[in-house]
Amino acid sequence: MIALLDNLKTHLPFTLLDISLLREIESTAQIAYYPDESVLIKSEQIPQSLFYIIKGTVEAREDDILIDVYHQDDTFGGIELIENQPSSYHYIVTEELICYEIPSKTFLKLSNKNQAFKAYFFSSIIERMEMLKTKKEHGSVADMMVSRIDSTVLNHATIVSAKTPIIDALRKMEAENAVAVLVENDNGYGIVTDTNFRHFILHKDEENLETIDQIQTHPIISIDDDSLMFNVLLLMTEYSIKHLPVFDSQQKFLGILELVDLLSFFSNQSHLITVQMDGAKDLDAVVSAAKRVSKMIGALHSKGVKSRYIAKLVAEIKKKMYGKLFELILPKEWKENSVLALLGSEGREEQILRTDQDNALVFVDGFKPQNQAEITEQFIKVLDAIGFPRCEGNIMIINPKWCKSFSEYKKDIHEWIEHPSPDKLMDMAIFFDSMPVAGVSQLHTDLQSYLFSEVRKHTTVLTHFARSIENFESPLGIFSQFTTDKGHQNEIDIKKGALFALVHGVRSLALEHGIEKTNTTLRIKALNDLGYMNKDDARDILEALEVINRLRLHAQLDKLERGKTMDNYISLTSLSKLEKDVLKEALKTVEKFKKQVSYHFHLSSVS
Repeated sequence: MIALLDNLKTHLPFTLLDISLLREIESTAQIAYYPDESVLIKSEQIPQSLFYIIKGTVEAREDDILIDVYHQDDTFGGIELIENQPSSYHYIVTEELICYEIPSKTFLKLSNKNQAFKAYFFSSIIERMEMLKTKKEHGSVADMMVSRIDSTVLNHATIVSAKTPIIDALRKMEAENAVAVLVENDNGYGIVTDTNFRHFILHKDEENLETIDQIQTHPIISIDDDSLMFNVLLLMTEYSIKHLPVFDSQQKFLGILELVDLLSFFSNQSHLITVQMDGAKDLDAVVSAAKRVSKMIGALHSKGVKSRYIAKLVAEIKKKMYGKLFELILPKEWKENSVLALLGSEGREEQILRTDQDNALVFVDGFKPQNQAEITEQFIKVLDAIGFPRCEGNIMIINPKWCKSFSEYKKDIHEWIEHPSPDKLMDMAIFFDSMPVAGVSQLHTDLQSYLFSEVRKHTTVLTHFARSIENFESPLGIFSQFTTDKGHQNEIDIKKGALFALVHGVRSLALEHGIEKTNTTLRIKALNDLGYMNKDDARDILEALEVINRLRLHAQLDKLERGKTMDNYISLTSLSKLEKDVLKEALKTVEKFKKQVSYHFHLSSVS
């Protein structure tokens, strides 16, 4: 039963067992088949086996009430066996079942020999999610072991002849922003790095050092561009080197691989992206660095890093990116008379993968920007090249509505509040979530202050503002079962079904309480600090937000890897029972919060 071992050892809790204990299962487990309506365990009966589902569906029922549903790779019967107690439920096959049956004697032997295996059956949902994170991290490390050299991680080196004066070589290196000097000798290349230049400074007189070949390291240690990254790390560690020349199969020099960048690759690539972004001298360099962000996100997610921390790191990198685009594209007069702001999820620092563009420009009153259409179009085209889809609602600086003077934005704010309509309130929500990233930030600060002051004068607008949390129904129906749209069988739109209500509910409360922070997590913490919500409620909402964002990100990364269009749908068939349980708890928390917000703003009284 080799297939049994291959399957079990990739799923919790069997990943906790060593090979000898897995062999115990292999020698005693049986494959069983049951047709629909078969009763596997009766209420008040102690099971004789631990069941592991290969294919099919089993429901746990108490009388006629559905308690739980088990699918592929789920187990049941473990707690009853360990505690030697009768089951509280009937376990009934509802879709013909193929399963492994692990005899009670074997299962109890495993539980006694491996306490982690035993504890799994009594662990909380959160503890099991932590186990899943650890498993995913091991998988990501394995992937990195077989990754090969990526040309985008290579740095520039200045190439000079052997008799070039040291000072001239250093000047050339500085002018070319290179990380090292490659020396052309008759018998191959040599390399000069900061260490060699330090030796020159300290010993130039006593050793009469004048030409670059006198301080080079020769012969060099180098690699070809088909080398495995992990083998490169071993090589650099073995020889204690920090700069490694890379050549192609024709021995053409391609660039220098630095140890710090290699280590960044094996961690999450954030350092590498930041260095490339900071050093970008043209738009192509910005685009190249920004395109690496998806790899960083995938690495962090696979290691179990919380989505809000990934979002924060991505936001910091995006600030650098937008700052560079602002610097390289906009004319000097614009930079001195405007502020670039990010809106919506980018403004909240919650957009992780590249979903869409949401940006705005605010100009100083009296400033007349020249060639506005051409310059803003160039800005948006660079974002196109990076991979940001254009906003379907046209919330971008190419739209004059989001590229105008300070006073014109003030008029918009006044109009949003005096004459609220669904479209105007949506614009108000988008702008309230905005964040300045380049230029004269005081322009943005003053507009946000004006928004707060207008809301304080017209508090009735808050009820209209908050009402949109009722726009979408929860995907959790009767008996805690998922409900799906007709066009998306076995899928739920997690943004419409949960994320929007949570984010907008928090946003409405933040606007009411004058909370300037835009990030939803920080807004929740601020509401807790103000005493609006207690610590337990704040914790539950934060956990729900994390679960929703984590599952959404996982689904989006999967679609990105398979070349499919990213959206907000989560496939229920791809979730384990544990993940479904966690999602259900998160959706229940969102529904509870929606009711609290509805009661707080008296939404039932709004027609």
